Amino acid sequence: MSDPDSEQKRAHEETFILSSQDNPVAMIFNRFTAHYTPFGFHTVDEEVIYHALPYRPEPGDTLLLAAPWRILLELYSGDHRMVLGLDLYNDIVLGRGESRPGRIVLDLDPYGAKGLGVSREHVMLRPATNKLFAIDQGSTNGTLVNGVPSGRGLATALKDEDLLSLGNLVLMLHVVTRPE
Repeated sequence: MSDPDSEQKRAHEETFILSSQDNPVAMIFNRFTAHYTPFGFHTVDEEVIYHALPYRPEPGDTLLLAAPWRILLELYSGDHRMVLGLDLYNDIVLGRGESRPGRIVLDLDPYGAKGLGVSREHVMLRPATNKLFAIDQGSTNGTLVNGVPSGRGLATALKDEDLLSLGNLVLMLHVVTRPE
């Protein structure tokens, strides 16, 4: 027969609480919100500014890639070509709405995303040291890469000038630089 006091003591010793400093997801989100300034697509006439997502790491930061994937997303709104420059250090989600811990969302609502069938969390862009991946997040209308369906939850490697179709919203991906 086991001693209830010793079982309770052992359970207490095995229990621990993660603070935001111990939780990488919360830490990334907190740093993202501390460094975030609103931005969006702009006409190609303007100089392209690259926005670090989720944030630009400081030396020794082990939560993010040391060097980013520098990409340009191109979107046509009517007759206007619009671009958005991103330095990807970690995962981001293309979709609608606000970010939350574990989900840094690039909000496409200002570009008619809801009417074009873009889900709230449509597709994740996941940068790795040697490849950039698109991962459909179980979107209602699916994700196409160059016209080919990207299966839900499956990583599809991306390359320069790939077309990403999120429902009926089409983005062209330009890889400017990749991590060395």
